[in-house]
Amino acid sequence: MTTVSSIGSRVGLRVLQTVVVAVFVTVIAAVLVRLAPGDAATTLLGDRATPEGVARLQAQLGLDRSVFAQVAETLGNVARGDLGTSLTRPDQPVSRIVLDALPVTLSVIAAALLVAVVVGVPLGLIAGTTRRPAVDRGISLAAIGLLALPSFFLAIIAILVLALTLGIAPAGGWGGGWPENLKYLWLPALSLAVLRLPQVVRVVREAAREASSHEYVEAAVARGLSPRRVTARHVLPNCLLPMLALVGFDAAVLLSGAVVVESIFGLPGFGRELVTAVGTRDYPTIQGIALTAALFVVFVNLVVDALYALADPRVRTAR
Repeated sequence: MTTVSSIGSRVGLRVLQTVVVAVFVTVIAAVLVRLAPGDAATTLLGDRATPEGVARLQAQLGLDRSVFAQVAETLGNVARGDLGTSLTRPDQPVSRIVLDALPVTLSVIAAALLVAVVVGVPLGLIAGTTRRPAVDRGISLAAIGLLALPSFFLAIIAILVLALTLGIAPAGGWGGGWPENLKYLWLPALSLAVLRLPQVVRVVREAAREASSHEYVEAAVARGLSPRRVTARHVLPNCLLPMLALVGFDAAVLLSGAVVVESIFGLPGFGRELVTAVGTRDYPTIQGIALTAALFVVFVNLVVDALYALADPRVRTAR
């Protein structure tokens, strides 16, 4: 009963934090996009812009009011669950734009996280449990080298080598459905996975080294268990909690990285929509994407926090 109550209080606190984050992000995004250089009405009119035409369009879009009045209206709409309507696509509600782009972005993030875990966990275990210092140093140096490479650079190199030179993957675009989307997904996911792979290796390596120093691991070795069984039974489980914490932190990092990678590969996700919205000063779309991204990060951390509390009794009993 105490466990359920403790987890319930933590979830309640997270829900309250979600509301605070939603208000904060909405206000900051609404203010910043309106204070940035440029004007939505001028951008929409383009070469046909005249002072009279700009003033008339601003009045039609409600942009002639003060920033405070516009932000207050945006907060009211968000409180009712209405993200508004795109300025450049008047027939498209922002919620529809977000819902169409969100599955693509989530697919890239999930695939990148899967690649980072599948590759990074074994490398981290090898580095943390090996008795050969050269192997440990080699893996650590390789991880540091990858950490120094930005995701956009890796994406461009991947396109040049794997797509254009070798022709083993499309250079961009998106399929019409699953499983066709997989051939468009794996190269962006690989480019994004390299962004987090060094962190996975480092976290697992440190957790494995710490677990290997415990007496129960030494006892398992003394009983004659093979190194592989010792790692699987006694070392790997101790790496799960640090990995959970890393996933919560990675939610924001992967999301920001996915926006960049999607823009390079031309995927119809948050990246393309955000670049288009910023270029056309589509305020409601920018705000809707920013709010959805913030809620996604909060939701992932809420899930990770609940799983962490279930897995670690020390968290449940902490006050």
